[in-house]
Amino acid sequence: METNNPAMESKYHSKLNGDTALVIGMLALLVGAEGYIVYNILAATWEISSSFFYLYIIFFGLVVLIEGIGCLRVRESIKNHMFEFRYYD
Repeated sequence: METNNPAMESKYHSKLNGDTALVIGMLALLVGAEGYIVYNILAATWEISSSFFYLYIIFFGLVVLIEGIGCLRVRESIKNHMFEFRYYD
């Protein structure tokens, strides 16, 4: 639902860009923390885990993919409802 007020639309879209930056920051923080944990696990158990290293990569990739999809859906939800609920007022 769009409004006919260009000033309000501009304000809402600039606030949406701010929320998008927050969602991207949240995703970066999650990936960074998980990467650090996976790195520490691999560093501590490299002799054992070196034979199935690819499983760690696949698991980490799937986790990042699922989180990325979730963050994109949050952004789309905010975008779809930003005019309905007066979120930015």
